[in-house]
Amino acid sequence: MLRRCSVDFLESLALHRDRPVQRLNWGCGAHTAEGWINSDIKGEGNVDLVADIRKGLPLGTGSIEYAVSIHALPEFGYAELDGVLKELLRVLKPGGVLRLALPDLQNGIDAYMRGDSEYFQVDPEAASSLGGRFILHMLWYGYSRTLFLPDFAAELFEKAGFTEVRQCSFGTTPSEFPEITALDNRPEESFFIEARRPYVKPDGEWDAYNRGVPDEPPVRILEMTHSTPNEQVSGHFRVEEVDSRLELVGWALGTDLPIVQVEVVSDGEVVARTPPVVERPDIAKAFPETAGAGTSGFQLAIEPNGAGVSRLAVQAALSDGGAAPLGELQVETARRRRKGLFRRGG
Repeated sequence: MLRRCSVDFLESLALHRDRPVQRLNWGCGAHTAEGWINSDIKGEGNVDLVADIRKGLPLGTGSIEYAVSIHALPEFGYAELDGVLKELLRVLKPGGVLRLALPDLQNGIDAYMRGDSEYFQVDPEAASSLGGRFILHMLWYGYSRTLFLPDFAAELFEKAGFTEVRQCSFGTTPSEFPEITALDNRPEESFFIEARRPYVKPDGEWDAYNRGVPDEPPVRILEMTHSTPNEQVSGHFRVEEVDSRLELVGWALGTDLPIVQVEVVSDGEVVARTPPVVERPDIAKAFPETAGAGTSGFQLAIEPNGAGVSRLAVQAALSDGGAAPLGELQVETARRRRKGLFRRGG
């Protein structure tokens, strides 16, 4: 049953963790946020994880504390919604929370009925009539394929296996994750809704519970952190799923010393490396005084040669023989919980 919450519905509880909270900003587009795993089907800007959710996110089952999505779900057709929500359910930890901001069809209808043409944020040259502006706004130039009302969204959540479905106000949450509201925007045209992955499985097997979820990818990320910028390097990388491997795409620029290689290290051994030689005119524009900024891009693959879990360090090898951290990945291949193996990089 759908329940509304207000700022005083439930007192927020502080999170205590000895590691960074794993939180997902799914369908982020260009609206990335620091401290989140920013995932989108397009690898534009500072997107960290490039993946099509319909094929499965390369994230470990139960690896995410909470996830947020702002106006991304409408881009899927009705037949795809259950699979999308079940994949988001899969990556959440038991007790994890999904928060969605969705365009409110009722608000649009109300604006149309009162003749409020200014409510609809579309180009007047694209549609000048009230009805045309209403339709174009709600379908957002054809990008949106599904329309939403709160009770319909709640029904979809429950069918996918979520519990504790609640409609929330802008900037408020009934959950123990106060920062889950940090990405809230577009309050005039949106409603906000949260739901939780159950702490325990329902009757039956997990396979039945997760029916309709895409097959899990052969390589998946359990945890990802970025360490830049720091005193020695600036940069960023994102991860793309390519067949049975993960590709790191990004840029790295030394503060005082040139970067010779970008390396992936597992158990003290370099398993992949590449020099930063890819042209990046955007970085050259951002760092006009720094030598090598125009060719600071890199792309390298990490390919498993065994099954298990590995923690990988991504680092920049500097010209003086030292190294500076770019970030870390904890990666799992297959399902056996033993140390993972990776092919040595050339």
